[in-house]
Amino acid sequence: MLQLAAKHLKDTKAVDFELEYAWENLIIRLSLYRNAVKTLTKLPSVALDANEALKRFDAAFNQNEKNTLAALRNMFEHFDDYAAGGGHGPAKRDIDVDPWRLISVKEYNRGQFRICLTPSMVAADNLRSDTKAIGEKFILWCKEEVERQ
Repeated sequence: MLQLAAKHLKDTKAVDFELEYAWENLIIRLSLYRNAVKTLTKLPSVALDANEALKRFDAAFNQNEKNTLAALRNMFEHFDDYAAGGGHGPAKRDIDVDPWRLISVKEYNRGQFRICLTPSMVAADNLRSDTKAIGEKFILWCKEEVERQ
């Protein structure tokens, strides 16, 4: 789904709501991808590796000591909380709920938060590679556990 979202964004010709929607879809998919990998942090045999992989992924989205991906995802998913003066994360209601936007296929700028397509997809691909190695390590651990029994 992440790759389909990226392809849809790249293929988007309009510079209106459709382009913003394509970015929002990609940002949510990147977050879901991260969350899927986060489940590996609950497995003791690979938890350290999974946490390191997530740190590397998150570093691609750090901006002014804030995780842009997390902030944007939270604003999209919890818009009603932010609009009511609540919300979670680094975004602030008065400046981030409906700020200026500068959006192109290559870059999404929403107030103080900015994400670029190419580095985002590189980070996702690196996370995929890390996760593949982590999965192989977990499978090996499982086989060793079965042999011990």
